[in-house]
Amino acid sequence: MNTLRIILKEFKLALRDFKGNLMMIAFPIVLIIILGTAFSGTFDNTIDLGDVTVLYTEDANSDGQGLTAAFRSFREEISKELGITFEKADDENAGREAIKDYKRQAYIHVSDTTGEIKLYKNERYNFTSSLLESALNSFANTYEAVSVIAINNPEALAQPGMFEQRDFVEVKALDKKRQPGSMDYYAVAMMTMILLYSSITGFWSIRRDVEQKTAPRILCAPVRKHEMLIGNIAGSIFITVVQGTVVILFSKFILKAYWGEDLLTIALLLLTYSIMAVSLGAGLAFMFKSSNAASGVLNTIIPIFVFLGGGYVPLGVINGPMVGILSDISPVKWANTALFGMIYNHDYSRVGTSIAINLGMAIVFITISALFAKKEGKLYA
Repeated sequence: MNTLRIILKEFKLALRDFKGNLMMIAFPIVLIIILGTAFSGTFDNTIDLGDVTVLYTEDANSDGQGLTAAFRSFREEISKELGITFEKADDENAGREAIKDYKRQAYIHVSDTTGEIKLYKNERYNFTSSLLESALNSFANTYEAVSVIAINNPEALAQPGMFEQRDFVEVKALDKKRQPGSMDYYAVAMMTMILLYSSITGFWSIRRDVEQKTAPRILCAPVRKHEMLIGNIAGSIFITVVQGTVVILFSKFILKAYWGEDLLTIALLLLTYSIMAVSLGAGLAFMFKSSNAASGVLNTIIPIFVFLGGGYVPLGVINGPMVGILSDISPVKWANTALFGMIYNHDYSRVGTSIAINLGMAIVFITISALFAKKEGKLYA
């Protein structure tokens, strides 16, 4: 009963703290909007080939019909689809030399005389040249089919829709999974970031009772130290969960961020993450005699953990093996990895690891708090 009263006391104090609530609710929402808008291009899944120039030469018939005429239509269509620029070479030797000198991505020679299409690729631009080869194969198969029809059943060529333009390149993914957009990504990243800042809530729930001299008065009543400690930590966790729920609901229904379908597992993971963060703050409140020193430590390690966890930019953007090794020390990284894997790939393999890390750290810091609280001359003495 005493513990419940202390939890209620912490909740009432939190409601009166307008600036604190504003930071924990409005601040992540504003960051989601700003970062989600600013980095929208980073999460665009469309393919941009950049500036691609392909050389070509033609051996055309005098009547302007045949393979070269069809190839002209192909060039126009592929330029619209992929943005590839086609540049006519002086002759076949010039085209080949440009490929050897890495000046162009590919060279195409089309001949009405032989009925052949020759493609010379530069392996340095393997993706672009392979995509072009695929498009040429599609074009060649279409042209060959039309030629056979023209010989055996020319009346069929007059049917409606026979010469409708078609896409020569179509990219499909097998077992395609949803990918996070910028708003989706930062809804998760800012949530784990701001929940880590709830360690400051846990810190001040302990420190406030000492600095405002309320701890000795509470302990004069029939209240034990462990009841007060549990009340402070549980109250801070309850406040954090309420604040986090508001942010999730706002991002989901107003900003239309995607949080997946298994909200129960997400809630469980974020709950253990909140317990870890609040316990971290409470433990530091006992370990440091100076509030400024403990607050400085929290304000130093939190941005580092968030950065290593991909809170500011996705870890994939940051190159280097050292970053990958250091990121393993960040609980934010494990939480974010578990959340994204679960939401977008239905991968629960990292959820258990993240929860274990959260609860393990929470047990360590709660134990530290309990040991310090029992000692005479410490915060609760």
